Amino acid sequence: MSMVVFLLVLGAVALLALATLAVAERGMRDVTGRQQYVSLSGAAVFIDEELDARRNVLRAIADSLAQSGAHDGAGLQRFLAAQTVLAKEFYSAGVVGVDGAVLASVSPFRPQAGLNLKGRPYFEQTLATRRSVISAPLNGSISGMPIVVVTQPVFDAQGAMRYVLAASVNLRQPDFLGRLGALKPGAGGYLYIMTNDGVIVEHPDKSRIMQHIEADGPLSEPARRALQGFEGWQTGTTTRGVDALFAYHRIASTGWILASVYPMRDAFAPLHAIRSKILLAAVLLAALAGLAGWRVVLRLLRPLARLRHHVHEIRRQRLGIEALQIERRDEIGDLSRDFYSLVAERESAEAQTRDSERRLKLLTDHVPVVIVYIDREHRYQFINATFEKWFGRSQQESLMQSIRDVLGEEAYQLREQYLRRAFAGEEVEYEFTVDGVGDAGRRAFQTSYVPDVGESGTVEGVYGLIHEITKVKAVHTALQFAAATDILTGIANRRRFDEQLAQSMQRTRATRAPMALAYLDIDRFKAINDSLGHQAGDAVLQEFAARLVRSVRASDLVARLAGDEFVIVFEGVKSAAEVRHIGAKIIGAIRQPFELAGGPLPVTTSVGIAIFRDGALTPAQLLDLADQALYDAKGQGRDGVALREAAP
Repeated sequence: MSMVVFLLVLGAVALLALATLAVAERGMRDVTGRQQYVSLSGAAVFIDEELDARRNVLRAIADSLAQSGAHDGAGLQRFLAAQTVLAKEFYSAGVVGVDGAVLASVSPFRPQAGLNLKGRPYFEQTLATRRSVISAPLNGSISGMPIVVVTQPVFDAQGAMRYVLAASVNLRQPDFLGRLGALKPGAGGYLYIMTNDGVIVEHPDKSRIMQHIEADGPLSEPARRALQGFEGWQTGTTTRGVDALFAYHRIASTGWILASVYPMRDAFAPLHAIRSKILLAAVLLAALAGLAGWRVVLRLLRPLARLRHHVHEIRRQRLGIEALQIERRDEIGDLSRDFYSLVAERESAEAQTRDSERRLKLLTDHVPVVIVYIDREHRYQFINATFEKWFGRSQQESLMQSIRDVLGEEAYQLREQYLRRAFAGEEVEYEFTVDGVGDAGRRAFQTSYVPDVGESGTVEGVYGLIHEITKVKAVHTALQFAAATDILTGIANRRRFDEQLAQSMQRTRATRAPMALAYLDIDRFKAINDSLGHQAGDAVLQEFAARLVRSVRASDLVARLAGDEFVIVFEGVKSAAEVRHIGAKIIGAIRQPFELAGGPLPVTTSVGIAIFRDGALTPAQLLDLADQALYDAKGQGRDGVALREAAP
């Protein structure tokens, strides 16, 4: 009773305090999240200003170059060398002719003879738009460093484009947007920048620059939403399992995504400190209440304590049951005399049943089946020795104990529904598994409940028979897995794919949510087999399958049809643009060199995707449509994605 008082007081105080703090934390989270997004918006404006400032530097130099009259390589080189501001603001710079030839340059590296920028996206975009362009992050062809290129066209007096100024910014330089670190939220928070494709442009960890955001682990849900266009703040968990506040804002001049990560432990550290103090105060208050209750209850229970002492001595055979025949004329006396009658009756009953129980125990303890008897209160009235041997629960200690107390809450919840049916008069069978001891692994069992119907027609108890079926289940599972799995790659085989495709098309017709079927193969796989051998070819197939599985959702089915032919079933896609994005993601994942025993091997794939919305198309026809899309992709030069949409 004292413990109950303690727990009630502790629970009431702690619950009230924690509920108040939870409301405060929720409000503080909203305020902090909005503040974080507002701060991020300011940081985005700051970055735009930084980039515009560098564009303005190039624009001023371009105006000076147009008026300088320098037209040959030597004159252009002298002009660039005189522009000291270039070395302060940029990593390297050059004057490029409209044909793409680099006419002059300043760089920490020795210039590469015959360097030509024709065909590079940022150069071609500058020629097409006649405006300054900021490129996507790329690796410098000379320095090998991750850079961003800023361009500025140079016009002559007639308005014709004469040159293009191109200057690069080294993303690994400490001063590139270095002041961004001063805007980070809290001591443990940080800001980073990535492109709308997920390539990191700026990060406190410079080694992650030019890497995809997924290179450090699976994509977090907030980052995934940001790549899909979300702007604002939200809560989530980082790839390292840290709960945090996330904020995202687009940078207007480049379309890059500015991101902020603020760990919850830093944001709400003051509230967490207050919570600990409140809980300590609640424990102290509850302890005082429990102590006071203990003293009151102890005084009231002294007669019961003496009765308990008598019962204890009787159990240890130091007193006879006659000691319970006391002459008190109160509730304690009545209780003692009733208890005497109960014990006397029980001793007589035990003497009559002891012999029959001994014979029954000898029989049941030597059969390889668990036998139990469960009463209406779900307590074990009988347990044989096999129960203790299989489940590690003491036979003696488990008797007359409830299933919940012996096996735990989770095991009881599993059995309760079947026990209710058995006590309703139904014979029940079900299966369950338990973790084995040592190297035994998981073990499977089958339980049969048989009602014990008394003379009155009511179920007085339930007999339980438990058989081990681990070996039978293992054989069944192995046969199922082997029948649906490709032996080499470990993914689904043609049989599993045929079953899944038919089911997916039926669900698509019912829900009217589009689906897509991707047909892939490895570009020039025969050349890999012929040059490196079939062992290397098998390794490529295994790694190819593994990358496909990592590139799609867990609900998507990846299967191998034959050779280097693979398929992927996507359910619940939203649009052709989303499907094309998925295909591009797969292409990017495969482009990373395959690490084989003989060294890295570049591998590409072609992807044909058929989109199905509704109609009478058969699975074979949809597969043929995806195959046609694959041939379209190969006809476009391989290493790409082609789409076809099934007619309704």
